[in-house]
Amino acid sequence: MYQGQSFQVVARGQFAELIFDDQNDVVNTLRKSAVEDLQAAIAVIDKSDAKGLIIRSGKGLFSAGADVKAFRELFTGGEAAINEYLEWVHAVYNSLEDLAMPKVAIINGVAAGGGVELSMLAEYRIATADAKISLPEVKLGIMPGWGGMTRLPRIVGVDTSLQWLTTGKNFRAAKALEHRFVDGVIDAKADPIAEAEAVLTSCIEGDFDWAARQTEKKTALKLSQYELSMSINVARGMVAKVAGKHYPAPSIMLSTIEKAAYCAREEALSIERAGIAKCAESGVADALVSVFLSDMAVKAKTKKFAKGAEATKELGVIGAGIMGGGIAYVTADKGMDVVMKDINKAGINLGLSEANKLLAKQVAKGRKTPVEMGETLNRIQPTLHNSALESCDLIVEAVVENPMIKEKVLAELETVAPNAVIASNTSTLMISGLAQAMKKPENFCGIHFFNPVPNMPLVEVIRGEKTSDETITKAVKYVAQLGKTPIVVNDCAGFLVNRCLTPYFMAFNQLIVDGGDIPTIDKVMSKGFGWPMGPAFLLDVIGLDTAAHCIDVMDEAFPGRMSKPEINVIQSFVDNKFLGQKNAQGFYAHTPDRRGRIKPSASEESNALIESLRAGATSIDAETITLRMMLPMMFEAIRCLDEGIIASPEEADIAMIYGTGFPPFRGGLFYYMDQMGLDKLVAAAEKFSHLGELYQAPKGLIERANNNQKFYA
Repeated sequence: MYQGQSFQVVARGQFAELIFDDQNDVVNTLRKSAVEDLQAAIAVIDKSDAKGLIIRSGKGLFSAGADVKAFRELFTGGEAAINEYLEWVHAVYNSLEDLAMPKVAIINGVAAGGGVELSMLAEYRIATADAKISLPEVKLGIMPGWGGMTRLPRIVGVDTSLQWLTTGKNFRAAKALEHRFVDGVIDAKADPIAEAEAVLTSCIEGDFDWAARQTEKKTALKLSQYELSMSINVARGMVAKVAGKHYPAPSIMLSTIEKAAYCAREEALSIERAGIAKCAESGVADALVSVFLSDMAVKAKTKKFAKGAEATKELGVIGAGIMGGGIAYVTADKGMDVVMKDINKAGINLGLSEANKLLAKQVAKGRKTPVEMGETLNRIQPTLHNSALESCDLIVEAVVENPMIKEKVLAELETVAPNAVIASNTSTLMISGLAQAMKKPENFCGIHFFNPVPNMPLVEVIRGEKTSDETITKAVKYVAQLGKTPIVVNDCAGFLVNRCLTPYFMAFNQLIVDGGDIPTIDKVMSKGFGWPMGPAFLLDVIGLDTAAHCIDVMDEAFPGRMSKPEINVIQSFVDNKFLGQKNAQGFYAHTPDRRGRIKPSASEESNALIESLRAGATSIDAETITLRMMLPMMFEAIRCLDEGIIASPEEADIAMIYGTGFPPFRGGLFYYMDQMGLDKLVAAAEKFSHLGELYQAPKGLIERANNNQKFYA
């Protein structure tokens, strides 16, 4: 009946099938050309004598939604462009919904965003058992704009729709049935098309009132003003707590649903369009779309890197402490065998205890059964002897951050497992330096996990001067097997993340010396700028001894710019045994509350120590605090890009978001600099030049500013 590039229409007895099957892509994407195709297909169906319609996919998934890349161009056009485009999409979708025949959508595999909104045009939805359904737009700083805000509350009710819309979660078929989004779940052995035909037949025979369902989606919600207010107000409290002021989309969603609740479809869609425009105006949507696209670019590069590489079957972990135990756990949890070696039983017990603790949490949360926990633990083989490592194809060294000890261990490993790829889980030490102890440096690289290993999505894979491509691909493949994000960086002290984070801590050190107030600085950088926590609290969490070690390493690697400060507050804390959370005393005192949760509070001892190191306290405004904290980090990131330590702004932005918690609503470090304006960064460098080399604008920044260039083209 119709053959398009994205949609096809075929006759099926007295019914018709609208099949979404992109002929030029492995995924069904609702780009503009696909919607144009859909419009033509609908016209054909409307003129046919079909008595019912099946809407389905011709692929293993229903649809991944709209073309996210096109969002940014739409945002640039402002409210007028957004409104014009969405009016057209709404007209196309409405024409499908308005067809004078019953419709059944078969949702299979992944269904997201605009694809889910397409399924809502049908009066009935059935899902295959493997279906995963989501409206994830909130994660991009926007909301469903192809009718989802209007139709979902009328299908599942306000409370359930708010849960779907404000979280963007994936819902499996069974949960979608429980939430009454789908009308049935099809067993794997059943024929979905036959099931859909049965529903349509029941509609034609009058068993199902499909017309009432169609009308319900076009009219006002059937709930009282009191019920609506209760639902919206409860949701507002949750949104304020979870999303906060930096992410406006959830709040705009609530206002949109509230305003449109008692409107007919056309007016409700108009309110929906206004809500989308408001989301775009905030700038957060563009930032989050940038993060999404950067993440996709990193994933594509990872796939290319790991293509053809052999998967790791057996991993060796050397050093069974907290880090070693965490690495062993995440590896065994993904089905790989692990040999965990240490030099003494205490170390082995610590590593096993860490793995056991992490698994026990999974069981307690219902994410694992006790049997699965046992199976995972059984994949970890503890040992005090090197011989067990002979069969490992990849070995990760995770001993203390001491180059002499690491070099000795690495040289020994090479003799035990000469054919294995060997990696060091160092956070700051240069890979090329450690490789000097090895006969085959080409088989050696860095694999830098962040702590806590199970929770942190980023892993830096470090290429030394003599590291082979095969070694890097093996390491990238292994990290991908863990479900984490590998970022390949070239070798330097601190690599990317710690090299950029250390100047941030040094800037904090100088702010304290210059009279800054710790709670104020933490509040400005967390609640104001958007970091998960302020620098003082972060240092306490990391460990002040760890931070002091980083500063020592960077002082040696980059003398002058990153020389240890004359008044080294962080080192003074370490000298006084104030190490942070690990011993309950750092910039804050860390004590348990009534529920046993560790909470930070002001520490008289810490404040007294700080006052002994400086002339006195002074008031520093929020803008100055932000610039003084962020400039050194930004400048170091630019140097890393220009030196080739990191390959692209996209990879750097994802690394800083995943590795440090850089606020995603700001789009990433390089995106943030572009938004600030590079000329303003140069001016800020001049303003704070008296603070030393840390605030000296990199040559690459000055050149880009002079040439009116950006990091993102």
